[in-house]
Amino acid sequence: MPLEIYKRGTRFWVRGRTDGLDGYTERSLKTSDRKIAAAKVAEIERKARQRAILGSDAPTEADELTFAAAVMLYDAKLADANYLLKIIPELGPKRIKDIMPKMVRDLGRKLYPTAACDTWRRQVVSPTCAVINNAHQEKGTPLIRVKAYTGAERQKQDELRGKQSRTERTPGSWHWLAAFREHSNSYQGALAFFMFTTGARITQSILMEPRHLDLQNHRILIPAAKGHEEQWVSIMTELVVELANLPPRNGRVFGYQQRWGVYKAWKSACDRAGIEYIPPHSAGRHGFGTELVVRQGVDPRTAADMGRWSSPKILLDTYTHSEEGTTSVHDAFRRGKPEEFSVANVTSKKMGK
Repeated sequence: MPLEIYKRGTRFWVRGRTDGLDGYTERSLKTSDRKIAAAKVAEIERKARQRAILGSDAPTEADELTFAAAVMLYDAKLADANYLLKIIPELGPKRIKDIMPKMVRDLGRKLYPTAACDTWRRQVVSPTCAVINNAHQEKGTPLIRVKAYTGAERQKQDELRGKQSRTERTPGSWHWLAAFREHSNSYQGALAFFMFTTGARITQSILMEPRHLDLQNHRILIPAAKGHEEQWVSIMTELVVELANLPPRNGRVFGYQQRWGVYKAWKSACDRAGIEYIPPHSAGRHGFGTELVVRQGVDPRTAADMGRWSSPKILLDTYTHSEEGTTSVHDAFRRGKPEEFSVANVTSKKMGK
């Protein structure tokens, strides 16, 4: 029997054989729109005829898969989904196998001409590669690897946009935190204290609800973020007391519904305090890493575990910041210098004295 469209519940299905070319099939067309269902059946018949004519040379499903179709296979997080909305008009109709690494690399400049190379990587290259490589796992399409932007490319783009990328972050400190808290409201102050002493991200922090608190046992359940599962974290007694006296607002521990609601008030508190504006991530997570490893000498493995980094290398490469520079290096050499070493003695010997 030829292919027949019929309705089962609210969805259209198809059953039958494709002009005798394939075996019997019966499956959902996954639509309640008759026109869409008819178009899908027409495509099924077209591919069947193509297979009949070309045999083993006929394109497979993987050959025909477009980027737009691959996006539908990918379970994107909210941030990636927003980035993909700008990418789909450019790559959507293209077949996965036709998308070359250079095409992806160049797309960043087209979509974000005044952005830094790091932004291109984060908002174009990474989500595009994630979609394509997920399709490889699901449908067997080719993998893609896009090389990183070079230092020369970053410098050239920075010159074009008149702004330097990868500027050194100023991490939070106890002194900065004390000044900030004097001029912030109770929710901002508690939020800053919490992030600085736990290394929590701003997105995790604002999601916290009263159910995440177990103050009796001096711990908090950090919500999941960036691929990390939710996790219980012990907190300082001083923070336990502060949170116990902080009434929930808008159903959240720190009162904010979205992270962008934090920044304007945060900057205003810095201005009132007359201190450098350090954004929440730098004040919290960067401050946590620098305070423990650089200032207090906690071993990186312990600090990485407490801050929920996957490895000490990530902590050391990104979240710790040198504060004494040349002076600390010279002091270290002086501490290690043996007593018998003397510049004067060496100079005298060379001069034959």
